[in-house]
Amino acid sequence: MSGVIAAVTERAAERAKGLGAEHALERLRQELEQVPRLGVLLGLPGHDGTEVRKTRIEPHGSVPGLAVAYVYTPAPPPPTVAIVSLTPDDGVASE
Repeated sequence: MSGVIAAVTERAAERAKGLGAEHALERLRQELEQVPRLGVLLGLPGHDGTEVRKTRIEPHGSVPGLAVAYVYTPAPPPPTVAIVSLTPDDGVASE
């Protein structure tokens, strides 16, 4: 076990429920406890090592593809991840 604590904010949980993606979000939360730096770093890390990152939940059944933003905070121990945003993502790269 990595020792990372991952949580979903109330707002992100409500959004997931509205999209029918509660189970997919829970699987991602569990994965982030094992691999807290999943996805793409957005901007530079903070002076304390805090990172804002983005990853994706692939579409499955009636659940659309989702872009997920989260914050990784390595200090103070234990390291934490907070999933803060969840938006439908059509997978088309923007220009």
